[in-house]
Amino acid sequence: MKKIIIMSFALSVFSISTMNAQSLFDKIDNLVSKIDKASNTVDNAANKADKASKTGGKLGSLFGKKNKNKKNDEKVSEGNNNTSEGNNKTIIKISNIDFTNLKKLNGIVAESKGVTDTDMKFNTASSSITVFHSGNTEDLLSNIQSRAQNIYTDKNISGIDEGMIEIKIK
Repeated sequence: MKKIIIMSFALSVFSISTMNAQSLFDKIDNLVSKIDKASNTVDNAANKADKASKTGGKLGSLFGKKNKNKKNDEKVSEGNNNTSEGNNKTIIKISNIDFTNLKKLNGIVAESKGVTDTDMKFNTASSSITVFHSGNTEDLLSNIQSRAQNIYTDKNISGIDEGMIEIKIK
C-alpha cells in the first residue's frame, strides 16, 4: 500500500511539472511566432518599397525624366575609354568659362554625332563636361569645333589626348 501511495504522489508531481514545462514551451512558441510575424512584416514593407521605387522609375520615364546617374554608373563601369560596344569616355576640361557658355557648349556636345550622354560640372575656375561617345577623341573635337566657334577657337585648346581635351578661355 505504501508503494501505491508513493507512486501516486510521484506521478502527480511528475504530471504537474510536465504541465509547467508544456506551458513554458507554449510561451516560447508564441514568442517565436511573434518574431516570425514581425520579420515577415519587415520583408513585406521592403518588398512594397522596392515595388514603389520601380513604379516611380517607370512613371518618371513616362514623363521623359532620365535617370542620368544610372546611365553614367553603367558607362563608367564599362571602362574609361574603349569598351566592347565602341563607347568612349572623354573629359573636356574648360578653364575660365561662364555658366551660359558652358551650357551652350554642353548642348553642342550633346547634339554632336556619336555622343550618347554628357555630364556637366561647373566651377568658375575649372569646369568639365564628361562625354560618352563613339569614335575617338579627335573626331569628337572636330565635330564640336565647327559648331562652337563663338565659344572658343583653336588657339584656346591647350591639350588633347585620348580621353581628354583641355580648353582655356581667356
